[in-house]
Amino acid sequence: MKRARIWLTSPVLTLALACSAGGGGGDAPIAELDPVGNGGTGGTSGDVSVAGSDGEGPDTPGPGPADPTAECPSSLAGEPVLRRLTRREVENSLRDAFPVLGEAWRATLSADTVSTSGFDNDNEQLLVSKQTARELADTAESVALAVSSNIASVLPCASTAPDASCAGQYLDSVGRQLLRRPVSDSERASYLAFFDTALTATADFPAAIGWLTRGLIESPSFVYRREIGTPVGGVQQLDQYEIATELAYTFSGTSPSLELLDRAQRGELSSPEVLEATAHELLASPRGREVVQSFFDAYVGHPRVTSMAKELVTEFAPLREQMLQETRSFIEEVIVNRGGGTKELFTANVTMLTPALATFYGEGFAAGATDFAPVERPAGKGIGLLAQGAVLATLSQPDGSSPTKRGLWVYKHLLCNVVPQVPANIPELGEPEPGRRTTRQRYEEDHAQGGCQGCHSMWDPIGFGFEHFNEAGQYRADEGGLTIDTASHVDDGGEQLFVFDGQEDLMTQLVEQPAVAQCLSSYVTTFAFGEALECAGESRRADFTNGSIGFVDYLASLAAEPRFSQRVAAAP
Repeated sequence: MKRARIWLTSPVLTLALACSAGGGGGDAPIAELDPVGNGGTGGTSGDVSVAGSDGEGPDTPGPGPADPTAECPSSLAGEPVLRRLTRREVENSLRDAFPVLGEAWRATLSADTVSTSGFDNDNEQLLVSKQTARELADTAESVALAVSSNIASVLPCASTAPDASCAGQYLDSVGRQLLRRPVSDSERASYLAFFDTALTATADFPAAIGWLTRGLIESPSFVYRREIGTPVGGVQQLDQYEIATELAYTFSGTSPSLELLDRAQRGELSSPEVLEATAHELLASPRGREVVQSFFDAYVGHPRVTSMAKELVTEFAPLREQMLQETRSFIEEVIVNRGGGTKELFTANVTMLTPALATFYGEGFAAGATDFAPVERPAGKGIGLLAQGAVLATLSQPDGSSPTKRGLWVYKHLLCNVVPQVPANIPELGEPEPGRRTTRQRYEEDHAQGGCQGCHSMWDPIGFGFEHFNEAGQYRADEGGLTIDTASHVDDGGEQLFVFDGQEDLMTQLVEQPAVAQCLSSYVTTFAFGEALECAGESRRADFTNGSIGFVDYLASLAAEPRFSQRVAAAP
């Protein structure tokens, strides 16, 4: 099983660990702790290592990096894993478990580490460090204080019968939501003993319920998603609650709803067809649509536009938020509403404008009847996602466009090429020279020197296709009176794939390359499964690559893969 490291620095977390294991209060030896819960029916404590004082625990060398772009004849099951919740998943889960609290509590969790794929849900990166443990404890304390202060709303029986029976009702209800399964008998006894201890110490029923809440939130059974399963016919079959949890977090970014937990209790989450249909239902929900947007936020990086400055375009700053909403509305329309895939995403001739954005983008652009309604883009002024102002502005310099940033994005995210490490002591690019050299001329001349040429020749030519767009994403017919040249070529592995002239020609030809949809599918599987895997999403990959199904359909299809519901032991 893949290992997870956890710092035991918080007294409450330590106590919660012991409670989760079915033990009493106090510090329990690590070998006796069951960090995965599973209804108190078994432990995998030997698979959890505790980091030492130097911050490094006993790591087991693993295999080399997987290649999620590899084509496989069929999909395979994955390894058993404990998957720590991301910051977003923790916050969503707590808000869904305590909806009546509203903004009465606050989360103090830091941003999660971003992997080389650009996602913040990489299982290898999601460790519980000392800082994470403190932040979880602070967040749990904030929720607990809000629960205590609003006890009548959270727990109605506290107003009429504040006793052990009332605490038991709270534990059974909230515990089921936070642990994502029924609380086992042994856990129930331990948590209620903890509640009794808190009640004796505080002589205050709401405060004791608050301490019980802290114990639940800091339990490893809340912090970690358990994907271990039990042996069935040579594989580890995930149980119904594990599957419900995986469905909920993968396709709605939060814990399972009570209805989904009820379906798990009835054993209804069994067949691949049911799992895929459930994934579709979750993706159609408001939280599911947020999951789709979170994928593209990370994959493209356009939310960074809201914090950027374009010193030569004074009207840019007031429109940054609208530009971000334009791109998110474009993704919603093309990917979700129209069921689009790779071709539609990168070649759709629509966008979603406000009157202010239409004026900003210039001649030919017009807003719809309402803000961010779909409107047709003017011919010759860009198509698809990579013509969006937020995307183009993000992939630019503060004082000019950037063929390097734009071409490099295509090189990595559409062709799935590995970007070489940046060498030391690279010379700086020359300053813009309006009226004397175009951006393309400057890049071609300056990057043709020394060791720059070898790398930049792989992606700068792609970026030249975007040169009719300035650093703020506005179309420009010329650059300071100089003619813009957008004729160039795309190479892959030293072989020329095609020549093109301009952004529209570039994108139209790119989407016909099978490698592009194959590349995008690898990002989808990496995002959905929380790690780069080979042979994880093959069943419908060809359909996605040839355009038979769209992005949402392919994402939902991953719920029917063996990797979603089965695990096999890793080779020694």
